[in-house]
Amino acid sequence: MSVKFFFDSNVDDAAKLLCHEYWSYVSPSNYIRHLNKLCYDYDVSPKDLFTNLAKCQAYLDEIHCEYCGLGYRLDVPADISYIKKQEFWFCDGCINFSGGQLIVGR
Repeated sequence: MSVKFFFDSNVDDAAKLLCHEYWSYVSPSNYIRHLNKLCYDYDVSPKDLFTNLAKCQAYLDEIHCEYCGLGYRLDVPADISYIKKQEFWFCDGCINFSGGQLIVGR
């Protein structure tokens, strides 16, 4: 599965690279070590790290809402292994619109 990125218009190349490296994390453990390494490599504080990451939205290319087609937006790298295990996915908007029937009816 590949990750697709959308950045704020004022994001520089270094922040884009930081975002790409953040999302390259694949191990289910040592997440804190990964964050510490990014802070060290980019000489940023944890606060600045997450400020930069907030300017980047990451989506999985292959996962879309079964109903409307919206891409699956990632919040943390652990989301990738979670969503890979799912047979299907419905976005919150479609679940709310259906009154929860999309999940029950599936």
